[in-house]
Amino acid sequence: MQFYSADSILLESCARFIVTALEASNAVIVILTQSHREGLALKLHAQGFDVESLIRLGTYISLDAVDMLSTIMRKGVPDRVRFFDGLCDLIESASSPDRNHKRVALCAECVGLLCAEGNTRAALQLEETGSDLIELYDVDILCAYPLDGFRDGEGGLFESICKMHTAVYSQ
Repeated sequence: MQFYSADSILLESCARFIVTALEASNAVIVILTQSHREGLALKLHAQGFDVESLIRLGTYISLDAVDMLSTIMRKGVPDRVRFFDGLCDLIESASSPDRNHKRVALCAECVGLLCAEGNTRAALQLEETGSDLIELYDVDILCAYPLDGFRDGEGGLFESICKMHTAVYSQ
């Protein structure tokens, strides 16, 4: 999990995570806002990756986090089944045997967007879904949270979210 204080930190962290995955011949699923996806593609291009070719090969799947949330949210809470099934389909597609990918790396900021909106209950539900995915698939997940997405008095939430991850980074 990456807590970030500036977009540049988020993009650097995501790029490092994705480059490591691609160099290991793993597939990548990116679920970020449009501006973050564009910034990430520029960073990857600067490191010698042809993102458009990776997309055509099915090695790199790029989705908009805002669109994803608008698709799965119902009355302020995520439709956990719909979200889970959708991610399972993406992971299975990205890791299909004909693609020779050992693992899938998933970089997403849906949970961070929900926290920034003050919808912490929904963020925790999506975090639980991510934990379920890790148990079922060979997937590595980098969750991105803006540091300013946490309000005073939400220390318990911060601790709960941190406990759901194997590593926590903050910049």
